[in-house]
Amino acid sequence: MNKLIICIARVINMYYINYMYKKSCMVSYSTRMCWLNEVLRGHWKRCINMFMMDTTTLLSLCNDLETHYGLKPSRRMSVIENVAMFLYIIVTRASIREVRERFQYSGEIVSRCIKEVLKSLCLFVVEVIKPLDPQFTNTLRKITMNLKYMPHFKIKPNFFIYCLNEYQLFY
Repeated sequence: MNKLIICIARVINMYYINYMYKKSCMVSYSTRMCWLNEVLRGHWKRCINMFMMDTTTLLSLCNDLETHYGLKPSRRMSVIENVAMFLYIIVTRASIREVRERFQYSGEIVSRCIKEVLKSLCLFVVEVIKPLDPQFTNTLRKITMNLKYMPHFKIKPNFFIYCLNEYQLFY
């Protein structure tokens, strides 16, 4: 009878530990805006190492994306954090798991932030990066006659929308 009670107590204990007792795994102190402020206010090389741009450029990009291209802050996350997460992934080639650990957010939140920043950056790129001659009328004859190079000079108006759709399928 005692063995049965001990076995039942162990099963109940295992069930409680696995399904009832919830211990938070995102408990680091140097994360989110704390870490980001430390990087932005610290030595100028830290910001360049983490985001490949200096602090003023990063803040200017965040301001432009928020005011002109529809990137919105959420209840718990600022635009600067969204853009910093995106740039951190691009620059350091970090995985979602590494970003989750660095910024202490769930994978779903990180994924959503990346998609939002990517959408606004696509709008930014379409407006900012434009060829001087969109019809390519002044293309060198050597390029226009060579089939190897000419496909890159055809007009692709929906190229960035295509890239965004490909990213969504991949992600």
